[in-house]
Amino acid sequence: MTASVACVGIAVLDEIFEVPALPLAASKYPATARREVAGGIAANAAMAVARLGGGARLVSRVAEDSAGQRLRAVLESAGVDCAALHSPAKGSTSTSAVFVDPQGERMLVNHKDPVLFAGEPPVESFAGADAVMSDLRWPEAARLALTTAVQAGIPAVLDYDLAPEDGADLIPLASHVIFSEGALFELAGGGHRSAALETVARRFPEIAFAVTAGAEGAFWIAADRSGHVPALPVLAVDTLGAGDVFHGAAALALAEGSAFPDALRFASAAAAHKVSQPSGAAAFPTRQDVEKLMECRV
Repeated sequence: MTASVACVGIAVLDEIFEVPALPLAASKYPATARREVAGGIAANAAMAVARLGGGARLVSRVAEDSAGQRLRAVLESAGVDCAALHSPAKGSTSTSAVFVDPQGERMLVNHKDPVLFAGEPPVESFAGADAVMSDLRWPEAARLALTTAVQAGIPAVLDYDLAPEDGADLIPLASHVIFSEGALFELAGGGHRSAALETVARRFPEIAFAVTAGAEGAFWIAADRSGHVPALPVLAVDTLGAGDVFHGAAALALAEGSAFPDALRFASAAAAHKVSQPSGAAAFPTRQDVEKLMECRV
């Protein structure tokens, strides 16, 4: 049977501008291209899960404005179950302006209307899921999703990419936590990635932890074991959403029964494919894309 992942958090309409160089000062900058894509951590993770052949449910909110309608249409066309993508009476859809340079590096300015994400979603939003993956952008939903998943005995994956005060209380609720480097170092008080993971793991020994490190791959620790998953060497074209794809792919692999290190290897290959493509629906890897890249690793 197809494994299903409930991806919880933010959905964003991204306006992407390709520029010769990322802006450095207050001035006017020409763009060589522009495109509009669906974005946001949870939305990108859901699109990744769907493209990889899993069942993808997005638990998020968009407004009933034109941006929300366009965003919902893109997500549905990508095969994402939007039954739990609700539209409250108040608020505006989250949007971002994204600048991408020729090396694939990006600069992002996001607007999230706090009115849109007041309260929590119905607990029924997670029914039937084989795993949940939550970002930190909707704390009430993250708390409910992680708690519900652990009670159901399914993987509860937390994407932890903000300062400690923005989500440290959610860590004990998860079964797996995947950090960005900056968030891990802030929480652990600096140190090498492996040492920082060990510091956090001593506080929460029952949780599996990992940190993504871009071109240096991912480091992990779980149940007194630790390791490193090297990144695959690909030409980076656009890094936007690569971490989101990593989290979605890891959650899907865990939902399918993979061990944590194997799930991270699968996620690393998925993210590698994503950065090698310009942002858009076609940039999300298929299962065949990932398996082909993983064969190259062997």
